[in-house]
Order: sequence, then structure tokens, then C-alpha cells
Amino acid sequence: MAIAGVVWAIGGRVEQGATVPTAVLDSQLGVTAGAAQHVRRSLHAGELNLAQLASELARTTDPSTFSDQVKDFRDRYQRRYRSVFVLDSGRHVLARAGSEPHPGHVPDNPLRAGTTEAVGIDKMPVVLQYAPFALGDGGAIAVAEYDLANLRYVLDALLPATAWVVNAKGEVLASTAGFTAFQQLGREEVRRAAQTASDQPGVSLGGSFEEREIVASAPVRGSAKLRGPTWRVVTARSVDTIVLPQTQARDQALLVALAVATVTVGVFGWLYVMWLRPLRRLVYDAERIADRDLRSGVEVRRYDELGRVARSVERIRIDLVRSAAAGADVDQAQVPRIMPRQVP
Repeated sequence: MAIAGVVWAIGGRVEQGATVPTAVLDSQLGVTAGAAQHVRRSLHAGELNLAQLASELARTTDPSTFSDQVKDFRDRYQRRYRSVFVLDSGRHVLARAGSEPHPGHVPDNPLRAGTTEAVGIDKMPVVLQYAPFALGDGGAIAVAEYDLANLRYVLDALLPATAWVVNAKGEVLASTAGFTAFQQLGREEVRRAAQTASDQPGVSLGGSFEEREIVASAPVRGSAKLRGPTWRVVTARSVDTIVLPQTQARDQALLVALAVATVTVGVFGWLYVMWLRPLRRLVYDAERIADRDLRSGVEVRRYDELGRVARSVERIRIDLVRSAAAGADVDQAQVPRIMPRQVP
């Protein structure tokens, strides 16, 4: 059964050196492009939420109440933002919630809402989303530091492929695997996919002959209607994790054959233990008695047909012992010494 379990676990995998179907490559490309679109929409949703906060702040005539609104906003999206704050026209923090703010990364006098390129804050990749709004004569800016670790839930949908979000330089911003922020990807194939300048998704089959992998990448930037940063989502999936119908059918047939063989061995083992071995012992005892060897009794341990035969053979042995004792004029008191206990 252990062998059958292994076949079931690896069943259907692409054989070494086999051609990977185009449909498999297209599928990997499609899920990668979908993840890139999801990343772009997640960032855009953050911009819309922050713009709504800025609109609410603009309707407030008293800046002293900003703190409560900013705190409520951050509590509502606590997993998304590490810090939320408001800057006045002099770049002073009017209100804040969460971690220490970093106003130095916010553009000067932005005209519309937007998102900065990823920066390192406390050794973690973060983008700052901002939304200007009217406040007195100079205006103000609502800012939220978007923690890119939250993109992990988007990338987890790509498992068992390993996925990365990288910036235009090919530096890692988020990943399903362990990574150091802003490090370059290690393997040549995925590094090349990360640094491509194309605005179109692409897929290739890379790696060595023994360890081939499908590498796909797709831009996050998107269309002019819904622009995202100049990032890419890169995925790499080992060919060994791909299940193909033709090889799966073969391996399922092998699994069935192994299961039948296992059951057959089990049945024959049961027959040997329960019937063949006791029967061989009974044949041995019968031949021994036929040769006038009456010293040992016939073991009776069963109550089925084989046990009935064993009892009958044992009674025959007892009768022969008694007959031999009587014919040799042996003292009958000594006969039980060579006879077993009563047959059950």
C-alpha cells in the first residue's frame, strides 16, 4: 500500500524530457496575468478609499477632529496600512494613526491622488498613497503607508507556483517565499522575466533538463484607464508539479494494479495462516501416526471442519495407544502417561 500511495501522490506528473503542452504554458500565463491585475486593483482600491477619507476631511471645518477620522480609517483597514496621517501645506503632521509617519516620501504639492514607487521603511517595502484636499488657503494631503506584505494573499492563489512582485529594477517587493526586501531574484530565468521591459505578459520553459520550470511574468501597470506602478508579477512552477490527463490515466491504472496485487497477497497470506499451515501440520501428524509414532498428541485448537478432523485423528491415536498397551500387557495405570489430556 505504501507503493500505491506514492504512485497516487506523484501520479500524472510530466515525465522527464516530455513535452509540456501549450495549454499548460497558457494556463500559467493566464493566472500570472490575473494576479498582476489583482495587485493593480488592490492598489487602486486603496487610492479610492484614501480619496474618500480626503473628501470627508475636506468637509470638516475643524482640523482638531482629524485625529478621530484618521484613527477610524486606519482601524477599518488595519491590515492594509501601517500608518495613516494628514499633512498641511507646510508639511506638518496634523493628525496620525498607526506607526511613525514618513512625510519625506510624499510628493510636494500633488495635484491629484496617487501612489509612490515602493520605498523601504523599517526594512519592509511600502508604497505611500496620497490624496490632496482643500483646507483653508493652502490645502492638505491625506497619506497612507500601504504595507506590501498584504499582497501575499493575492500571490497565495498562485500556489504551487512560487510568485514574486518586483519593481522596474527587478527587485523583490513581495513573494510567496522568504525574501529580503529589494533583493534581486536569484535564478537567471526568473531574473530575466522580472527585468523585461515589455508591456505584455510572457511565458517560457526554463531550468535544466532534470529540473525544468515554467516561468511567466505579467505587468502590473495596466491600461491608461486604471494605471498601476511599473511592477511585474513573476511566477515559476516546477514541471514536476503539473498533472497531465494522459499520464494520470496511466498512473491510475498502475495504482489499480498495485491495489489488486496487494489484496491478492493479503488474501493468500490469510489462507496460508488460517488453512494451509494448519492443514500441513495435520497431514504431518496423520503420517506420523500412520508410521506408529504415537508419542505426541495432535494439537486441537479449532472448532471448524479442520478442527473436527484433528479431533478425529487424535481419537484414533488414543485408541491406538490403548490397543498397543493392552496387547503388550502393559499396566493400564501407565497408559495415561503417554496419552494427552482429553480431546476437547
